[in-house]
Amino acid sequence: MRILLLVATMVSLNGFLSAGEVLDINGSFNELKGRFPAGWGPNKPAHWDDEGTIAVNPIDGTEKQALQVTSQTKAMHVFYGKNKWPVLTGDQCVIKAMVKGKGEGELGIYTYPGGGLIKKPFQATEEWTEFVAEVTIPKSKPEIDEICIVIMASPGASIEFSDVTAEIVK
Repeated sequence: MRILLLVATMVSLNGFLSAGEVLDINGSFNELKGRFPAGWGPNKPAHWDDEGTIAVNPIDGTEKQALQVTSQTKAMHVFYGKNKWPVLTGDQCVIKAMVKGKGEGELGIYTYPGGGLIKKPFQATEEWTEFVAEVTIPKSKPEIDEICIVIMASPGASIEFSDVTAEIVK
């Protein structure tokens, strides 16, 4: 019993085995700034389809909202650029989202310095489905020390994202 109590005390004092740092990314899309959810924005011009559309839509039968990203000819990236979060090599970023629609989408991270992209694809369906992307921060030169969260729709896709969460697990 004493050993178990000692381990529990060490875990709580030192942060070992923590669930991770939950990132505040307005993933409910309830707060808006113009036509975008607050903190979120387009990655123009590199990853933006000027023929595509975005919209924040209410989800029928709930008080929730979804961000719909519809691409016509080019992949569209919407990222949470209000904050960047510190990371170390080997950390894991876990991004979860409820998604529905048609076509391929992706959840991922932009990495800094250098502006790299690490992403995990999913295939959207007509039903709300939870997708989880687990991204491990790789060893690189220059060393990645910050990230931000990005959601994406491939060319020809129309995807709704809701309840987007992210956490960094050390």
